[in-house]
Amino acid sequence: MNSSNIMHIAWFTFFQAACSTLMALFIGLPAAFFCGKRDFFGRKFLLSLSAVPFCVPSLIIALGYVTFLGVNGALNNFLMAVLGLEKPPLHILYSFPGLVIAHGFYNFPLIMKNVAESWEKIPCSQAESARLLGASEFRIFKTITFFQLLPSIASSCMLVFIYCFLSFMMVLLFGGVGNSTLEVEIYKAARAKLDFRLAGMLAFVETGILCAVTVFYSILEEKTSRSKGISSDKKKVRIKLAGADNKKAEICVFCILLVLIFSFFLAPVLGIFYNAFTSPKTGVVFTFASFDRILKMKGFVPAFVSTVKTATCTGLLCTFLGFLYSVLLKFLEGKTGRFCSVLLKVLPMLPMSVSSVVVGIVITSLVKRGSFWHLVLAQTFLFWPLAFRVIFSQLQKITSQTLDSALLLSKNKVQVVVNVFLPLCKTGVLSAFGFCFSSSAGDTTLPLVLAIPKFTTLSLFTYRLAGAYKFNEACAAGSVLAIICAGFFLLTGNGFAKKVFFWKKKENVWGL
Repeated sequence: MNSSNIMHIAWFTFFQAACSTLMALFIGLPAAFFCGKRDFFGRKFLLSLSAVPFCVPSLIIALGYVTFLGVNGALNNFLMAVLGLEKPPLHILYSFPGLVIAHGFYNFPLIMKNVAESWEKIPCSQAESARLLGASEFRIFKTITFFQLLPSIASSCMLVFIYCFLSFMMVLLFGGVGNSTLEVEIYKAARAKLDFRLAGMLAFVETGILCAVTVFYSILEEKTSRSKGISSDKKKVRIKLAGADNKKAEICVFCILLVLIFSFFLAPVLGIFYNAFTSPKTGVVFTFASFDRILKMKGFVPAFVSTVKTATCTGLLCTFLGFLYSVLLKFLEGKTGRFCSVLLKVLPMLPMSVSSVVVGIVITSLVKRGSFWHLVLAQTFLFWPLAFRVIFSQLQKITSQTLDSALLLSKNKVQVVVNVFLPLCKTGVLSAFGFCFSSSAGDTTLPLVLAIPKFTTLSLFTYRLAGAYKFNEACAAGSVLAIICAGFFLLTGNGFAKKVFFWKKKENVWGL
């Protein structure tokens, strides 16, 4: 492979990530408006979808797209039955548009949630002054609101871009002929061709691009955090959807948006569970036959145990490192220069510039055989920035005056950490553990690249079933995996976790 081919692959990787980000923005921005500025039934449910990219593995989403939007999927079967067609009318997947749609709809909740939070908090004074001067709603958005939202839009889009740039499973399944990315080519060069020199060149190009993008993202994230100040406006910023101005146009856009989200996001996810409980041979709609078959397979129970074991170890290590680094930054806050402060916050983001495939290839080149602990350490390296972001956002709520008082009244910094930091960020610690547990359990790339002997995970087990065209069994295994990831994520991310996590209540001497 010559340099021109490498540049072509790099360009396609960049181009598909950019197009996927635009697709996510096209859906996420209108959804952010309705979630941030309008009250309607199901608003909280729509916002809760932002957890899907973190707690539902991309493999499960890809499987859902195959079962719902594939050539022999539910949508084509429905259209053929209704319209009396002999051949499937839709050929969306396995092409560049299919890849962009899958990436865009999988990641749009990230943009929706972040932008909605900013949209809800921005002051209304400038917009109201513009209305008094006769400005239209579109002009107000174009000249005022858009610039107020720009930091959160930019940082959210950069995060989606990174995820799409590093996408492996979606591209492997939906890329189509000639549509390969750096991530897929690195895997092919190292695992199929055993050409580690080519894999190294591709990894160098990919990591270089992502380092620049990650640094830029960290700067935008820092700017966003400073511009997210809570509005001093005490008036309610959200109004009823039915009572909005130009309500017919808004309701029309809202309905179109819901149809798109249901068709390209919710329906594929629900399709996994539908196929899991369906038997194609007997035509029975609700049956446990697929679950019965996977339970009888030799690899299912070991895969289940390995998944829980790996995810628990990875989650604990990530949470410990994230908490430790967050505490370090909190103690150094205000004691270092601006450049050093930004650098310390950028460092945890650097693992985002290294892909799972690259990490897996490096490990396999250093050791003869991958092992369970190699997998845990590799996942810890990749996922601990998630834990850091969650925990540090909790510690940032502690004011400098409170910290100074705690240091003055405590014997040492360890006592401050135990009596102040840990109780105040316990929700963040639990959420961080849930994030990392779900990310580890749903990871298909590292187990696939490491190829650990006599070791498999549920995600890898599901991938192999899908590769063998056992889609109903794959959906059943995928349903179990999705329930583990989403269930554990919700368990640690909401109030229920606080009830089962035993913290000794102490008198709050810090006034918090």
